[in-house]
Amino acid sequence: MKPVLPELQVGLADAMVKLEWSHRTTDIRPLIQDHAALVAARNEVVGFQILFQAPEEFVLTLSRANWVAPLGFVPRVRLEITFPGLPEGAIEAYPVGYLEDDDRRWRAEYFDHAAHTTVMAARPQAVYVRLNIPASLPAGSYAGEVKAYTQYGFGDEEQTWNGTLTLDVVNVTLPDPASWSFRLDLWQHCTSVALHHHVPLWSDAHFALLDGYYASLSRLGQKAVTVIATEMPWSGQRCFRDAYYPSYIYEHAIIDVTRDHHGELHLHMSKLEKLLGLAAKHRIDREIEVFGLLNIWVDEEYGFGKVAPDAPDSIRVRCYDEASGRMIYLRTAAELAEFIRLLADYFRRTGRMDRVRIAADEPADLALFNERLRFIRAVAPDFRYKVAINHFEFMQQAEPEVLDFVPFLTYACRDPELTRRLTEELHAKGGLMSWYICCSPQIPNTFLRSPLVEGRLLGWLTYRLGLDGFLRWAFCLWPARPYERISWRAPFWNAGDMHFVLPGPDGKPVETLRYEALRAGIQEYALLKMLEERCSAAKVESVLRHAFRRILRTDNVADFGRVAQLRADELYSLDPADYEAARHLVLEALAESKS
Repeated sequence: MKPVLPELQVGLADAMVKLEWSHRTTDIRPLIQDHAALVAARNEVVGFQILFQAPEEFVLTLSRANWVAPLGFVPRVRLEITFPGLPEGAIEAYPVGYLEDDDRRWRAEYFDHAAHTTVMAARPQAVYVRLNIPASLPAGSYAGEVKAYTQYGFGDEEQTWNGTLTLDVVNVTLPDPASWSFRLDLWQHCTSVALHHHVPLWSDAHFALLDGYYASLSRLGQKAVTVIATEMPWSGQRCFRDAYYPSYIYEHAIIDVTRDHHGELHLHMSKLEKLLGLAAKHRIDREIEVFGLLNIWVDEEYGFGKVAPDAPDSIRVRCYDEASGRMIYLRTAAELAEFIRLLADYFRRTGRMDRVRIAADEPADLALFNERLRFIRAVAPDFRYKVAINHFEFMQQAEPEVLDFVPFLTYACRDPELTRRLTEELHAKGGLMSWYICCSPQIPNTFLRSPLVEGRLLGWLTYRLGLDGFLRWAFCLWPARPYERISWRAPFWNAGDMHFVLPGPDGKPVETLRYEALRAGIQEYALLKMLEERCSAAKVESVLRHAFRRILRTDNVADFGRVAQLRADELYSLDPADYEAARHLVLEALAESKS
């Protein structure tokens, strides 16, 4: 009998592999092997990939369901993964889907929930396997097996490949993500979730969807919930200027406002209460980040300017006027001040004020920023502030109410001693110092084209800089047709800049390889913090020295302030094996500390 797919290539590969399908299509042969060894702590999430490539089309399935090609029979490959020592549910496996990048190359990105896919001839195909190591799993070595079966038509399956794995679980237990000290802040764009899942904004259906997105964030150790208090604080990222690919990037307020027949304002907080309740359920409400009160983005040419001419900022509060039955905007500074006062009263009354941060995104004029802050402070003196900084003078000259600084990478590294001193000052008054990247720099970043190890680097770099966490401006924001065309606003924004997850047809967030790389880096930050707590100073110093020697290619973190002039390999390793080796050093030291 003629063998099915005689030229099929299949094997195990590292979790940090990112396949490409273009005129530079990845040849998987140098990447695969028949055996893989994994090391993990308890309560850690680790992964690996299974790669396939064949000169003809085939159907790949991860279940025993009888999937065939729409136009009839083509060869089929069924994958079966067993890990007898792990409990049911500890293993997840997903075909990895492709998205077209800005350069027209297709790159592996998202985890397909369908559990099957049709693989085109010569296209490399990955399956990502996620292992959720139970916190109660005994330390020791566990054996796993991966089998590939091929079949055609109504013929019987034949086993055509067998791979083996060893999983060494060390005697170390990683804390739950909610307990990690890493301050992850990925901003949530809830309007985008409603839009792309086709449900009414702030409806019960919308909140049911957000439940899944918040659960996904919580698995990364997210610490902040995004609250959009007024209309369009970013003016839709000026999406109205992108007529070539019209996409709805506007952000809408969750607070309903009415003005009664006596002219008094009332804030209706039921929707916000639902949102904060969901955030509390998933433990991502350690910080309540409120947007729309400070440093509103404007574009006067297109009409996105001030609504209240006498106010120092462009705050946009939409209101239902009971006397006229119309939707209106608050058009005086006095009315805006009353809105802010009522909002502050709500946070005080509900016992949340200490966790609230009024957020400002990249203010450019320090004097104007301070004037706007004083406007809020006059009616709500107990508000505290968080500022994403891309102008260096804000690091030293912002008002004392700014408790949390989030400088851009190059500013965090521009003067490491100043950053260290300011971090200590912030800590002394209960604040935090994190850092961020966005549409720049080109390296390191988490774009679709970025090597996955750059996402993993973020945890190590945060630790090396002595900072509290990492911010990125978008977790779930998408252009009009994200699966067909994720590229939007290139080259100013790179594909992947807007998201770590995609909107799933099943109503769930679709996670990505970049999501997994980010999680790996944050877990490793948590392990480094455990190392500090549990090992002697001499042991910590030795492990860190050897670990960072594998990760970084420079001893001077100020070099990251010059990323525009340097190559990636002059700053950090691009080899996943280096990150694994560094992680193993930390795990070994932690395991020894318990013996």
